[in-house]
Amino acid sequence: MIDFAAIMEHAFANRPYESDIHGIEHWHQVEYNGMMLASILGADVDIVRLFSIFHDSKRFDDGHDPEHGERGAEFAKECREAKLFEIDDERFEKLYHACKFHTHERKNDDITIACCYDADRLDLGRVGFPLDPEKMATSLGSRIAKQSLKERVSVFAMREWIKTLNLP
Repeated sequence: MIDFAAIMEHAFANRPYESDIHGIEHWHQVEYNGMMLASILGADVDIVRLFSIFHDSKRFDDGHDPEHGERGAEFAKECREAKLFEIDDERFEKLYHACKFHTHERKNDDITIACCYDADRLDLGRVGFPLDPEKMATSLGSRIAKQSLKERVSVFAMREWIKTLNLP
């Protein structure tokens, strides 16, 4: 069993930059989004939850920081080596890949990695960006983005709106 709260606490205590944009609220929203997507699409929920913690954990600032995903992936590796969580190599490779490439790769054929990408992208409203169906990695993410545009959901109300969705 993975102690997600302990891992999040450790990651939060070891972040190099305190951020309102990429901080704990974002991590929690990515976790919520990812669990919703994973439960519907059959992705690995544990990997998606770990992604929510590590993907932005090593940002140096809120601006352009193209290597932050790789640093987050390496931090996940350090935490695994320190036995803060245990998963097999195949599952870890998915987590590592998702963290490393979440801002560089638009889509991925692995449903778990794709869910990680969309879990993060579904929270772009926090920085004033509307959801873009073309930039989603899963068909469900694209459908949610299209619905948000159709309903003209304010980017600043996106988090609350997502929690009201009735998805099959």
